[in-house]
Amino acid sequence: MITGHAGQSATVVQAASGAFAHHFASFATQLAEASREAQHARQVAETANLAKDEFLAMLGHEMRNPLAPILTSLHLMRLRGGKSQEQSIIERQVDHLVRLVDDLLDISRITRGKVDLKKERLELIAAVVRGMEVASPLLEARRQHVDIDVAPEGMPVVGDLDRLGQVISNLLTNAAKYSSPGSTIRISADVAESRVRLRVRDRGVGIAHDMLGRIFEPFVQETQSLERSKGGLGLGLAIVRSLAELHGGSVSVSSDGLGHGAEFVVELPLAPDGTEDLPLEPPLSLSAAAVAPPANRNRILVVDDNEDAAFSLADILVELGHQVEVAHDGPSALAIAVNFKPTVCLLDIGLPVMDGYELAQHLRRSDCLADGARIIAISGYGQDADRKRARDAGFNAHLVKPVNLDALARSLAN
Repeated sequence: MITGHAGQSATVVQAASGAFAHHFASFATQLAEASREAQHARQVAETANLAKDEFLAMLGHEMRNPLAPILTSLHLMRLRGGKSQEQSIIERQVDHLVRLVDDLLDISRITRGKVDLKKERLELIAAVVRGMEVASPLLEARRQHVDIDVAPEGMPVVGDLDRLGQVISNLLTNAAKYSSPGSTIRISADVAESRVRLRVRDRGVGIAHDMLGRIFEPFVQETQSLERSKGGLGLGLAIVRSLAELHGGSVSVSSDGLGHGAEFVVELPLAPDGTEDLPLEPPLSLSAAAVAPPANRNRILVVDDNEDAAFSLADILVELGHQVEVAHDGPSALAIAVNFKPTVCLLDIGLPVMDGYELAQHLRRSDCLADGARIIAISGYGQDADRKRARDAGFNAHLVKPVNLDALARSLAN
């Protein structure tokens, strides 16, 4: 009997072991299948994100091309003394489109890790001033006042002045859009331990509690009624968060709800002692740079397959006192350069037959250029890789469409 019981127990144990092994093998198979499915899902998501980022970059580039001749033509009308309400409307709307394009390109670069910061030590007030310069047209149009309480010294940070200015201008623009005309926006700052805290406070429409956790996500906007629609792509605050994090900082928001305004707080690390201050350059005004007669009358070859962009740029250069020839492709440009001997070449990158990089190399190798001639790229692509490729191809400078006249004047003057 004892032997019988032992045999039965062994049989039960063996059956249990077999069942456990079967279930374990089944579980392991299911786990492996789930892991493969998760990996496949990640790959699909990464591919979709890459395709989205590439599409946004291409969309931004393609939108820059038609904007360039429009903005250049507006500058030309201003130089010729023309000024009307219609021109002002067109200029404001073009500036708005340029900002939308810049946001598209910025969010694309940031999500792909393509933003290189030029970090130096600077006082926080310098970034506030830079942000005010960018946001001032909207603030003035809405007759809004900005109350600034930021010390001129004692709040040093290490950062990229332009990008920190962009953080502040985006916050100011957001506050302006969601506040009533004639209202006051407050900017203040303080130092807490090893952090600098910048606050942007408005008394506008406020933010619903269920939106506070999502407000910094790309393409997210507060639900708006038709009469209060503010436009935009919902990228400004996403860019603020990304740029703050790239500076080792953070951004947060608080609001008592709809109708009670909002406060955004940007925290940045306090700069350590022993780093040199960043020398600040005053902005170059249009009247001082672009309108002034050139010290040297250049022979400028403009090459762009977009005829409107080429001729509008040529017109404004002639108006500024330069001698200009225009070509729409590489072979035509080389033929013109033989007798023209340009001192400056302004080349679009996306040319037919041969692109701008190849044309620049042909021009450098030829004897068609004047001594010391400069070749400047004008392109809808403005990433660091594009600038590096331009330098490698023999360009002296790289300007992004639509070309800012002050930047063009500086490039011609150098």
